[in-house]
Amino acid sequence: MRTLLAALVLFPLAAAAAPEEGADHVRVSLVSEQTALVPGTTAWLGLRLTHDPRWHTYWINPGDSGLPTKLSWTLPDGFQASEIAWPAPHRMAVGALTNFGYTGDVVLPVQIDVPESAQDGATVHVAVDARWLVCQEECIPGKGSFSLDMPVRSITANDTNVERLFSAARDMTPHAAPWSGMAHVEGDRVDVTLHTTTLSNAASLDAFAIDRKIVANTAPKITHHPNDITLTFKKSEYFAGTPAQFAFLLHADGQSWNVTVPFDATNASQPN
Repeated sequence: MRTLLAALVLFPLAAAAAPEEGADHVRVSLVSEQTALVPGTTAWLGLRLTHDPRWHTYWINPGDSGLPTKLSWTLPDGFQASEIAWPAPHRMAVGALTNFGYTGDVVLPVQIDVPESAQDGATVHVAVDARWLVCQEECIPGKGSFSLDMPVRSITANDTNVERLFSAARDMTPHAAPWSGMAHVEGDRVDVTLHTTTLSNAASLDAFAIDRKIVANTAPKITHHPNDITLTFKKSEYFAGTPAQFAFLLHADGQSWNVTVPFDATNASQPN
């Protein structure tokens, strides 16, 4: 059986082109939330990934192994594409490894800025080259080129065929965190305390590191205080000294937040 490690080694050499209709264990296509592009506005396009049962692709931080999906856009002059607005991932155990990614039918949304100079009545060719890694216990790398010919109109409507996917992705997209906090290194752990947060009563809390090589990818221990919470992570085996800050995604009760906290400068850790 091919292992995750073997798949990572083979990725640059063995990736095969995947048609829009399907690929090994994941069907991939480029989709648009709107039926037309409106000059001077933004539109949402995305890579749709429909996984076979028990197969997954990866978040921006894949966890202990894997590779995030990569997109490279070809757009007309004046059009701009943002980075992927990564929805909150799932935590997945693969043997002794912990991975972060997606299952089922999902879309990775990207915001496209449409210039005011776009001509009403024109047709715009939007193309993207995509690379992904789809895994169960074994992994299969894939790549494909996808495109849409989008009309430019003064008004548009949502495409009902994919509207639910963009809505679900938007619900899973993290918000900016409204709380202050501090990270603290203590021995083999990293403690993060968030202040004046109503999450002290949240039923389900989890956190996913965006910054890699600071903490391990196992779930943190959560300690509830009257107005604060403390997340205790195991320090990563690759930890090489205390950085200035730590960024992670916090998920609780169906909502997510991007959190960035500074490290306590009075407790700077030495490299391992």
